[in-house]
Amino acid sequence: MLDKRLSADEKKQKTGDVAAILDISHLLSRHPYDLSGGEQQRAALAKVLLTQPDILLLDEPTKGLDSFFKQKFADILKKLIKSGVTVVMVSHDIEFCAEFADNCTLFFNGTAIASNGARAFFAGNSFYTTAASRMTRGLFQDAVRNGDVIALCNKNRNAD
Repeated sequence: MLDKRLSADEKKQKTGDVAAILDISHLLSRHPYDLSGGEQQRAALAKVLLTQPDILLLDEPTKGLDSFFKQKFADILKKLIKSGVTVVMVSHDIEFCAEFADNCTLFFNGTAIASNGARAFFAGNSFYTTAASRMTRGLFQDAVRNGDVIALCNKNRNAD
């Protein structure tokens, strides 16, 4: 939690700063059980960030988040990583992982069965891959994200 050596004003300021980053300032007076699933996710992340962790372990962190906040969440993770925080995430949100993860590993029955950089992981996986990869298989090589497909379509259109 917050360092006990901080004054009440410093704790309030730090809490306010983290709440502002996660866009939950307007929720501080509400009980956690009265929040939506996505709001609860953000409140839980705020609580963890107040501890200023060196390693952040996240289990299904995008569950309940809308697409707008997913992008903001990705930006927050990027800033944390840039500041030296190690982020390890377990997720079934394939599209989010393909867009923002550096490395991906697939576990089955307690064993890591595939591991690679995110692009190579999803491009080389037939079953556990993105919708863009599945839809363009055989048409475009290594199209993993929606943006990849759009760029390749535009490139092909401009080549005609």
